Amino acid sequence: RDYGKNIRNDKVIFMRHDVDMSVQNALKFAEIENEMGIKATYFIRLHCDYNIFSFKNYKFIKILLKSGHEIGLHHEADFSRIYEEDEKEFFNRARKVLEIVMGAKIAGITPHEPSRIKTLVNEDNLKEFGLEYEGYSSKFTKDVKYISDSSCRWREGCMCEFIKKDTPKLCITVHPFWWYEKTPLENY
Repeated sequence: RDYGKNIRNDKVIFMRHDVDMSVQNALKFAEIENEMGIKATYFIRLHCDYNIFSFKNYKFIKILLKSGHEIGLHHEADFSRIYEEDEKEFFNRARKVLEIVMGAKIAGITPHEPSRIKTLVNEDNLKEFGLEYEGYSSKFTKDVKYISDSSCRWREGCMCEFIKKDTPKLCITVHPFWWYEKTPLENY
């Protein structure tokens, strides 16, 4: 959401988390970021195994907001197609549900598994959906250096290498589900 005011800085990192599977893992990231004074964007899924209305997950969303992090919708375009529902109506309903839970308007979205699915919302039609940005738009993937740990792999090397090299403008996507303390079994 703060892209416009931050892109002018000589150095900037846009930190994003796609909360695919585990709100608890994401909370660990938020706690670390809070200690370091880092503000990130957490993209929350509605159609997954965690329930944003449960006590602990609702509390997580409130902690994120209170800490100054942004929340966006991690949208699943194929979900409406499976049930033969109107994509636009389905998307607007999902966005509204997350906004109601948050008690605030969503500025951005990012699709879940974008390389596998054709998405309805993109950087060309954001205004039509009342949004400010889409996480895979060119300003995050081409205008700055974009890296991700998608599928538990840093394809171009760890984010720490880019930070050490003083890469001036980075967009980093981290999926909390792939991170653990001692063994990946902690996440299953």
